[in-house]
Amino acid sequence: MNNDIAISVNDVAKIYNLYEKNADRLKEAVFRQNRHKEHFALNNISFKVYRGETFGVIGTNGAGKSTLLKLITGVAAPTTGEIRVDGRIAALLELGAGFNTEYTGLENIYLNGTMMGYTRSEMKERVDSILQFADIGDFIYQPVKTYSSGMFARLAFAVAINVEPEILIVDEALSVGDVFFQNKCYRKFEELKKKNTTVIFVSHDLGSVRQMCDRVLWIEKGIQQMVGDTKTVCDAYSNARIKETNILNKDVQLDDRRQVTHFKECKKTLTNVPKIRGDAEGTYSKDASILSAFVMDSKGQIVKEIFPDNEYSINMIIEFYKDIEGVFFGFSVENIKGVKIFGYNTYAKDKLMYDVKKGKFYYLSFSFILPRIETGNYLIGVAASTGTQEMPIILTWIYSATQVRVERSGYNLALLDVDCELSTTIVKNINLY
Repeated sequence: MNNDIAISVNDVAKIYNLYEKNADRLKEAVFRQNRHKEHFALNNISFKVYRGETFGVIGTNGAGKSTLLKLITGVAAPTTGEIRVDGRIAALLELGAGFNTEYTGLENIYLNGTMMGYTRSEMKERVDSILQFADIGDFIYQPVKTYSSGMFARLAFAVAINVEPEILIVDEALSVGDVFFQNKCYRKFEELKKKNTTVIFVSHDLGSVRQMCDRVLWIEKGIQQMVGDTKTVCDAYSNARIKETNILNKDVQLDDRRQVTHFKECKKTLTNVPKIRGDAEGTYSKDASILSAFVMDSKGQIVKEIFPDNEYSINMIIEFYKDIEGVFFGFSVENIKGVKIFGYNTYAKDKLMYDVKKGKFYYLSFSFILPRIETGNYLIGVAASTGTQEMPIILTWIYSATQVRVERSGYNLALLDVDCELSTTIVKNINLY
Protein backbone atom coordinates (compact mmCIF):
# COMPACT_ATOMS: atom_id res chain seq x y z
CA MET A 1 0.00 0.00 0.00
CA ASN A 2 1.30 3.44 -0.95
CA ASN A 3 2.70 5.24 2.10
CA ASP A 4 0.68 8.34 1.13
CA ILE A 5 -2.60 6.41 1.29
CA ALA A 6 -4.28 5.87 4.68
CA ILE A 7 -7.44 4.12 3.43
CA SER A 8 -8.07 2.34 0.13
CA VAL A 9 -11.57 1.13 -0.81
CA ASN A 10 -11.73 -0.93 -4.00
CA ASP A 11 -15.00 -1.99 -5.66
CA VAL A 12 -16.72 -2.65 -2.33
CA ALA A 13 -20.27 -3.95 -1.98
CA LYS A 14 -22.26 -4.83 1.12
CA ILE A 15 -25.34 -7.04 0.70
CA TYR A 16 -27.90 -7.76 3.40
CA ASN A 17 -30.46 -10.57 3.13
CA LEU A 18 -33.99 -9.32 3.80
CA TYR A 19 -36.76 -11.71 4.93
CA GLU A 20 -40.49 -11.02 4.89
CA LYS A 21 -40.99 -13.15 8.03
CA ASN A 22 -38.63 -14.41 10.72
CA ALA A 23 -39.72 -17.97 9.98
CA ASP A 24 -38.26 -17.65 6.48
CA ARG A 25 -34.76 -17.63 7.98
CA LEU A 26 -35.33 -21.05 9.52
CA LYS A 27 -36.99 -22.45 6.39
CA GLU A 28 -34.06 -21.28 4.28
CA ALA A 29 -31.55 -22.90 6.63
CA VAL A 30 -33.46 -26.20 6.97
CA PHE A 31 -34.83 -26.70 3.47
CA ARG A 32 -32.06 -24.91 1.56
CA GLN A 33 -34.66 -22.80 -0.21
CA ASN A 34 -34.02 -19.19 -1.16
CA ARG A 35 -36.45 -17.23 1.02
CA HIS A 36 -34.75 -13.82 1.00
CA LYS A 37 -34.23 -10.76 -1.14
CA GLU A 38 -30.84 -9.16 -1.52
CA HIS A 39 -30.45 -5.53 -0.50
CA PHE A 40 -27.34 -3.66 -1.63
CA ALA A 41 -26.51 -1.28 1.21
CA LEU A 42 -23.40 -0.37 -0.83
CA ASN A 43 -22.49 -1.22 -4.39
CA ASN A 44 -19.27 -0.62 -6.36
CA ILE A 45 -17.72 1.91 -3.97
CA SER A 46 -14.11 2.90 -4.74
CA PHE A 47 -11.98 5.74 -3.38
CA LYS A 48 -8.74 6.54 -1.57
CA VAL A 49 -8.12 8.70 1.49
CA TYR A 50 -4.67 10.25 1.63
CA ARG A 51 -2.68 10.55 4.80
CA GLY A 52 -3.28 13.82 6.63
CA GLU A 53 -6.37 14.91 4.68
CA THR A 54 -9.87 15.48 6.01
CA PHE A 55 -12.22 13.46 3.85
CA GLY A 56 -15.97 14.11 3.93
CA VAL A 57 -18.79 11.66 3.27
CA ILE A 58 -22.22 13.07 2.43
CA GLY A 59 -25.60 11.70 1.38
CA THR A 60 -29.21 11.62 2.53
CA ASN A 61 -30.51 9.32 5.27
CA GLY A 62 -30.19 5.70 4.18
CA ALA A 63 -27.48 6.47 1.65
CA GLY A 64 -25.08 3.94 3.19
CA LYS A 65 -22.72 6.31 5.00
CA SER A 66 -22.80 4.53 8.35
CA THR A 67 -22.48 1.12 6.67
CA LEU A 68 -19.37 2.34 4.88
CA LEU A 69 -17.79 3.49 8.14
CA LYS A 70 -18.54 0.14 9.78
CA LEU A 71 -16.71 -1.60 6.95
CA ILE A 72 -13.70 0.71 7.25
CA THR A 73 -13.46 0.19 11.01
CA GLY A 74 -13.90 -3.56 10.72
CA VAL A 75 -17.18 -3.69 12.61
CA ALA A 76 -18.64 -5.37 9.50
CA ALA A 77 -17.05 -7.10 6.53
CA PRO A 78 -17.70 -6.27 2.86
CA THR A 79 -19.58 -8.83 0.78
CA THR A 80 -17.26 -8.17 -2.15
CA GLY A 81 -14.28 -5.91 -2.78
CA GLU A 82 -11.32 -4.92 -0.64
CA ILE A 83 -10.68 -2.33 2.07
CA ARG A 84 -7.15 -1.60 3.26
CA VAL A 85 -6.41 0.64 6.25
CA ASP A 86 -2.95 1.80 7.26
CA GLY A 87 -3.00 3.39 10.74
CA ARG A 88 -4.55 3.23 14.21
CA ILE A 89 -8.24 4.14 14.04
CA ALA A 90 -10.35 5.96 16.62
CA ALA A 91 -13.99 5.93 15.57
CA LEU A 92 -16.92 8.02 16.78
CA LEU A 93 -19.66 6.04 15.07
CA GLU A 94 -21.89 5.99 18.13
CA LEU A 95 -20.68 8.10 21.03
CA GLY A 96 -20.03 5.90 24.03
CA ALA A 97 -20.20 2.58 22.18
CA GLY A 98 -18.32 0.12 24.38
CA PHE A 99 -18.94 2.08 27.60
CA ASN A 100 -20.15 0.09 30.62
CA THR A 101 -22.85 2.21 32.24
CA GLU A 102 -22.25 0.58 35.63
CA TYR A 103 -18.62 1.73 35.63
CA THR A 104 -17.51 5.21 36.62
CA GLY A 105 -16.32 7.62 33.96
CA LEU A 106 -12.71 7.07 35.01
CA GLU A 107 -13.08 3.28 34.82
CA ASN A 108 -14.55 3.63 31.34
CA ILE A 109 -11.55 5.66 30.21
CA TYR A 110 -9.26 2.75 31.05
CA LEU A 111 -11.74 0.23 29.64
CA ASN A 112 -11.90 2.01 26.29
CA GLY A 113 -8.13 2.38 26.23
CA THR A 114 -7.75 -1.37 26.67
CA MET A 115 -10.22 -2.00 23.84
CA MET A 116 -8.14 0.27 21.60
CA GLY A 117 -4.92 -1.56 22.40
CA TYR A 118 -3.38 0.74 25.00
CA THR A 119 -1.86 -0.44 28.28
CA ARG A 120 -3.07 0.98 31.59
CA SER A 121 0.16 2.97 31.98
CA GLU A 122 -0.26 4.42 28.46
CA MET A 123 -3.81 5.50 29.28
CA LYS A 124 -2.71 6.97 32.61
CA GLU A 125 -0.52 9.40 30.65
CA ARG A 126 -3.60 10.54 28.74
CA VAL A 127 -6.11 10.77 31.58
CA ASP A 128 -5.36 14.41 32.44
CA SER A 129 -5.93 15.60 28.87
CA ILE A 130 -9.12 13.53 28.62
CA LEU A 131 -10.49 14.95 31.88
CA GLN A 132 -9.60 18.49 30.85
CA PHE A 133 -11.34 18.09 27.50
CA ALA A 134 -14.44 16.40 28.92
CA ASP A 135 -14.76 18.98 31.71
CA ILE A 136 -17.34 17.07 33.76
CA GLY A 137 -15.75 17.66 37.17
CA ASP A 138 -16.25 15.16 39.98
CA PHE A 139 -18.84 13.26 37.95
CA ILE A 140 -15.84 11.39 36.52
CA TYR A 141 -15.97 9.29 39.72
CA GLN A 142 -19.69 8.52 39.36
CA PRO A 143 -21.29 5.67 37.36
CA VAL A 144 -21.88 6.64 33.73
CA LYS A 145 -25.57 5.70 34.07
CA THR A 146 -26.01 8.84 36.19
CA TYR A 147 -24.72 11.15 33.42
CA SER A 148 -26.80 13.47 31.32
CA SER A 149 -26.62 12.92 27.56
CA GLY A 150 -24.36 15.98 27.25
CA MET A 151 -21.91 14.72 29.90
CA PHE A 152 -21.89 11.27 28.28
CA ALA A 153 -21.08 12.82 24.89
CA ARG A 154 -18.29 14.93 26.35
CA LEU A 155 -16.56 11.96 27.92
CA ALA A 156 -16.95 9.68 24.90
CA PHE A 157 -15.61 12.30 22.54
CA ALA A 158 -12.76 13.21 24.88
CA VAL A 159 -11.63 9.58 25.08
CA ALA A 160 -11.72 9.02 21.32
CA ILE A 161 -10.03 12.26 20.33
CA ASN A 162 -7.24 12.24 22.92
CA VAL A 163 -5.73 8.82 22.19
CA GLU A 164 -3.63 10.27 19.36
CA PRO A 165 -5.22 8.27 16.53
CA GLU A 166 -3.60 8.16 13.11
CA ILE A 167 -7.08 7.97 11.59
CA LEU A 168 -10.13 9.58 13.22
CA ILE A 169 -13.62 8.70 11.99
CA VAL A 170 -16.50 10.95 13.03
CA ASP A 171 -20.14 10.19 12.21
CA GLU A 172 -22.43 13.12 13.11
CA ALA A 173 -20.80 13.31 16.55
CA LEU A 174 -20.73 17.11 16.56
CA SER A 175 -24.52 17.32 16.65
CA VAL A 176 -24.43 16.53 20.37
CA GLY A 177 -23.38 18.67 23.29
CA ASP A 178 -23.77 22.40 23.80
CA VAL A 179 -22.28 25.08 21.54
CA PHE A 180 -19.21 25.47 23.74
CA PHE A 181 -18.44 21.76 23.52
CA GLN A 182 -19.00 21.74 19.75
CA ASN A 183 -16.65 24.69 19.35
CA LYS A 184 -14.01 22.88 21.40
CA CYS A 185 -14.39 19.84 19.11
CA TYR A 186 -13.88 21.93 15.96
CA ARG A 187 -10.74 23.48 17.43
CA LYS A 188 -9.48 20.01 18.30
CA PHE A 189 -10.04 18.94 14.70
CA GLU A 190 -7.87 21.80 13.51
CA GLU A 191 -5.17 20.73 15.96
CA LEU A 192 -5.31 17.14 14.67
CA LYS A 193 -5.06 18.33 11.07
CA LYS A 194 -1.85 20.18 11.93
CA LYS A 195 -0.52 16.89 13.35
CA ASN A 196 -1.22 15.19 9.99
CA THR A 197 -4.06 13.08 11.40
CA THR A 198 -6.33 11.59 8.74
CA VAL A 199 -9.99 12.42 9.40
CA ILE A 200 -13.13 10.95 7.84
CA PHE A 201 -16.00 13.29 8.60
CA VAL A 202 -19.63 12.34 8.00
CA SER A 203 -22.25 15.06 8.40
CA HIS A 204 -25.51 16.43 7.04
CA ASP A 205 -24.19 19.92 7.77
CA LEU A 206 -22.75 21.00 4.41
CA GLY A 207 -21.35 24.19 5.96
CA SER A 208 -19.14 22.11 8.28
CA VAL A 209 -18.16 19.78 5.44
CA ARG A 210 -17.20 22.70 3.20
CA GLN A 211 -15.18 24.32 5.97
CA MET A 212 -13.33 21.25 7.21
CA CYS A 213 -12.88 18.82 4.33
CA ASP A 214 -10.26 18.66 1.57
CA ARG A 215 -12.21 16.17 -0.57
CA VAL A 216 -15.69 14.65 -0.38
CA LEU A 217 -17.44 11.41 -1.33
CA TRP A 218 -21.16 11.57 -2.15
CA ILE A 219 -23.15 8.35 -2.00
CA GLU A 220 -26.89 7.89 -2.51
CA LYS A 221 -28.87 4.69 -1.96
CA GLY A 222 -25.61 2.77 -1.71
CA ILE A 223 -24.29 4.03 -5.03
CA GLN A 224 -21.28 6.30 -5.42
CA GLN A 225 -22.31 9.57 -7.10
CA MET A 226 -19.12 11.63 -6.99
CA VAL A 227 -15.76 11.89 -5.30
CA GLY A 228 -13.56 14.96 -5.67
CA ASP A 229 -12.79 18.42 -4.37
CA THR A 230 -15.14 19.69 -1.69
CA LYS A 231 -16.74 22.58 -3.55
CA THR A 232 -17.54 20.61 -6.72
CA VAL A 233 -19.11 17.69 -4.87
CA CYS A 234 -21.04 19.81 -2.34
CA ASP A 235 -22.37 22.05 -5.13
CA ALA A 236 -23.57 19.02 -7.08
CA TYR A 237 -25.18 17.56 -3.95
CA SER A 238 -26.91 20.89 -3.20
CA ASN A 239 -28.14 21.02 -6.77
CA ALA A 240 -29.72 17.57 -6.45
CA ARG A 241 -31.39 18.51 -3.16
CA ILE A 242 -32.75 21.74 -4.70
CA LYS A 243 -34.35 19.79 -7.55
CA GLU A 244 -35.99 17.45 -5.04
CA THR A 245 -37.19 20.43 -2.98
CA ASN A 246 -38.65 22.07 -6.08
CA ILE A 247 -40.69 18.95 -6.77
CA LEU A 248 -41.96 18.84 -3.17
CA ASN A 249 -42.78 22.57 -3.17
CA LYS A 250 -44.31 22.79 -6.64
CA ASP A 251 -47.84 23.32 -5.28
CA VAL A 252 -46.91 25.84 -2.57
CA GLN A 253 -49.06 28.96 -2.41
CA LEU A 254 -47.52 32.43 -2.55
CA ASP A 255 -47.40 34.35 0.72
CA ASP A 256 -50.43 36.68 1.00
CA ARG A 257 -48.26 39.15 2.94
CA ARG A 258 -45.90 39.63 0.02
CA GLN A 259 -45.39 43.05 -1.48
CA VAL A 260 -45.80 42.69 -5.22
CA THR A 261 -43.93 45.28 -7.24
CA HIS A 262 -42.73 45.76 -10.78
CA PHE A 263 -39.53 46.65 -12.58
CA LYS A 264 -39.18 50.04 -14.21
CA GLU A 265 -38.88 49.73 -17.96
CA CYS A 266 -36.34 51.66 -19.98
CA LYS A 267 -34.88 51.46 -23.49
CA LYS A 268 -31.28 51.35 -22.29
CA THR A 269 -28.97 48.71 -23.79
CA LEU A 270 -26.27 47.31 -21.53
CA THR A 271 -22.94 46.80 -23.27
CA ASN A 272 -19.68 45.14 -22.26
CA VAL A 273 -21.14 43.07 -19.44
CA PRO A 274 -19.54 39.68 -18.74
CA LYS A 275 -21.54 36.54 -19.45
CA ILE A 276 -21.87 33.66 -17.01
CA ARG A 277 -19.23 30.96 -17.46
CA GLY A 278 -20.53 28.00 -19.37
CA ASP A 279 -19.22 25.59 -16.72
CA ALA A 280 -20.64 27.49 -13.74
CA GLU A 281 -22.18 25.06 -11.25
CA GLY A 282 -25.78 25.78 -10.37
CA THR A 283 -29.46 25.08 -10.82
CA TYR A 284 -30.74 25.63 -14.33
CA SER A 285 -34.30 25.43 -15.63
CA LYS A 286 -36.42 26.05 -18.69
CA ASP A 287 -38.14 28.95 -16.89
CA ALA A 288 -35.29 31.42 -16.37
CA SER A 289 -31.62 31.99 -17.09
CA ILE A 290 -29.09 34.26 -15.38
CA LEU A 291 -27.09 35.76 -18.23
CA SER A 292 -24.60 37.93 -16.34
CA ALA A 293 -23.35 38.70 -12.83
CA PHE A 294 -20.69 41.23 -11.87
CA VAL A 295 -19.53 43.66 -9.18
CA MET A 296 -19.42 47.42 -9.71
CA ASP A 297 -17.88 50.20 -7.64
CA SER A 298 -19.61 53.47 -6.76
CA LYS A 299 -18.43 55.00 -10.05
CA GLY A 300 -20.17 52.34 -12.12
CA GLN A 301 -16.99 50.47 -13.08
CA ILE A 302 -16.91 46.67 -13.13
CA VAL A 303 -14.24 45.56 -10.65
CA LYS A 304 -12.53 42.37 -9.54
CA GLU A 305 -10.80 43.84 -6.51
CA ILE A 306 -12.75 45.44 -3.68
CA PHE A 307 -11.95 47.11 -0.34
CA PRO A 308 -13.83 47.13 2.98
CA ASP A 309 -15.80 50.26 3.97
CA ASN A 310 -16.37 51.16 0.30
CA GLU A 311 -19.66 51.05 -1.58
CA TYR A 312 -20.22 48.37 -4.21
CA SER A 313 -23.09 46.67 -5.96
CA ILE A 314 -23.67 43.08 -7.00
CA ASN A 315 -25.47 43.06 -10.33
CA MET A 316 -27.33 40.35 -12.19
CA ILE A 317 -29.17 40.16 -15.50
CA ILE A 318 -31.80 37.48 -15.90
CA GLU A 319 -34.15 36.45 -18.68
CA PHE A 320 -37.47 34.66 -18.13
CA TYR A 321 -39.02 32.27 -20.61
CA LYS A 322 -42.56 32.45 -19.28
CA ASP A 323 -44.74 34.79 -17.21
CA ILE A 324 -44.28 34.12 -13.48
CA GLU A 325 -45.96 35.71 -10.46
CA GLY A 326 -44.11 36.31 -7.21
CA VAL A 327 -40.38 36.03 -7.98
CA PHE A 328 -37.76 37.04 -5.42
CA PHE A 329 -34.06 37.57 -5.98
CA GLY A 330 -30.90 37.36 -3.91
CA PHE A 331 -27.17 36.86 -3.69
CA SER A 332 -24.60 35.29 -1.38
CA VAL A 333 -20.90 35.92 -0.80
CA GLU A 334 -18.82 32.88 0.20
CA ASN A 335 -15.17 32.25 0.90
CA ILE A 336 -13.32 29.66 -1.18
CA LYS A 337 -14.32 26.91 1.29
CA GLY A 338 -17.98 27.62 0.63
CA VAL A 339 -18.70 29.26 3.99
CA LYS A 340 -21.31 32.00 3.54
CA ILE A 341 -20.07 35.41 4.73
CA PHE A 342 -23.15 37.50 3.98
CA GLY A 343 -26.09 37.63 1.62
CA TYR A 344 -29.46 39.17 0.88
CA ASN A 345 -32.74 38.36 -0.79
CA THR A 346 -35.74 40.56 -1.44
CA TYR A 347 -38.26 38.26 0.25
CA ALA A 348 -36.39 37.73 3.53
CA LYS A 349 -35.81 41.45 3.98
CA ASP A 350 -39.07 43.11 2.96
CA LYS A 351 -41.18 40.30 1.44
CA LEU A 352 -40.64 41.98 -1.91
CA MET A 353 -41.68 39.84 -4.87
CA TYR A 354 -41.95 40.69 -8.53
CA ASP A 355 -44.22 39.64 -11.38
CA VAL A 356 -42.12 38.95 -14.48
CA LYS A 357 -42.89 38.55 -18.16
CA LYS A 358 -41.62 36.16 -20.78
CA GLY A 359 -38.86 37.38 -23.08
CA LYS A 360 -37.74 40.40 -21.05
CA PHE A 361 -34.27 41.09 -19.59
CA TYR A 362 -34.38 42.02 -15.89
CA TYR A 363 -31.51 43.91 -14.35
CA LEU A 364 -31.01 43.95 -10.56
CA SER A 365 -28.38 45.86 -8.62
CA PHE A 366 -27.83 45.22 -4.88
CA SER A 367 -25.85 48.09 -3.32
CA PHE A 368 -24.02 47.82 0.02
CA ILE A 369 -20.99 48.93 2.01
CA LEU A 370 -18.48 46.09 2.05
CA PRO A 371 -17.98 44.79 5.64
CA ARG A 372 -14.47 44.42 7.01
CA ILE A 373 -13.96 40.81 6.03
CA GLU A 374 -10.63 39.05 5.71
CA THR A 375 -8.31 39.55 2.75
CA GLY A 376 -8.80 36.79 0.20
CA ASN A 377 -10.80 35.48 -2.74
CA TYR A 378 -14.59 35.26 -2.55
CA LEU A 379 -17.28 33.70 -4.72
CA ILE A 380 -20.61 35.36 -5.45
CA GLY A 381 -23.76 33.38 -6.05
CA VAL A 382 -26.99 34.80 -7.49
CA ALA A 383 -30.46 33.31 -7.58
CA ALA A 384 -34.11 33.79 -8.48
CA SER A 385 -36.92 31.86 -6.78
CA THR A 386 -40.64 31.74 -6.33
CA GLY A 387 -42.77 30.23 -3.56
CA THR A 388 -41.76 31.40 -0.08
CA GLN A 389 -38.58 31.73 1.94
CA GLU A 390 -39.53 28.63 3.95
CA MET A 391 -40.63 26.60 0.91
CA PRO A 392 -38.83 28.05 -2.11
CA ILE A 393 -38.98 26.88 -5.68
CA ILE A 394 -35.58 27.69 -7.19
CA LEU A 395 -35.95 29.00 -10.73
CA THR A 396 -32.21 29.42 -11.21
CA TRP A 397 -29.23 29.63 -8.87
CA ILE A 398 -25.62 30.03 -9.98
CA TYR A 399 -23.42 29.15 -6.99
CA SER A 400 -20.25 30.85 -8.22
CA ALA A 401 -21.39 33.30 -10.85
CA THR A 402 -18.35 35.55 -10.40
CA GLN A 403 -15.45 36.10 -8.03
CA VAL A 404 -13.72 39.07 -6.41
CA ARG A 405 -10.70 39.59 -4.24
CA VAL A 406 -10.98 41.56 -1.02
CA GLU A 407 -7.92 43.65 -0.16
CA ARG A 408 -7.22 45.76 2.90
CA SER A 409 -4.21 47.44 4.48
CA GLY A 410 -4.82 46.15 8.01
CA TYR A 411 -5.46 42.66 9.29
CA ASN A 412 -8.40 40.83 10.82
CA LEU A 413 -8.40 39.05 14.15
CA ALA A 414 -11.39 37.05 12.89
CA LEU A 415 -13.47 36.53 9.78
CA LEU A 416 -15.27 39.82 10.37
CA ASP A 417 -13.57 42.91 11.84
CA VAL A 418 -15.58 45.46 13.83
CA ASP A 419 -14.72 48.73 15.55
CA CYS A 420 -15.07 48.84 19.31
CA GLU A 421 -15.15 51.66 21.85
CA LEU A 422 -13.40 50.71 25.08
CA SER A 423 -14.25 52.05 28.53
CA THR A 424 -12.35 51.02 31.68
CA THR A 425 -13.03 51.31 35.38
CA ILE A 426 -12.31 49.65 38.73
CA VAL A 427 -15.32 48.49 40.76
CA LYS A 428 -15.39 48.15 44.54
CA ASN A 429 -16.93 44.67 44.64
CA ILE A 430 -18.83 42.12 42.56
CA ASN A 431 -21.72 39.78 43.16
CA LEU A 432 -21.61 36.74 40.87
CA TYR A 433 -24.59 34.47 40.19
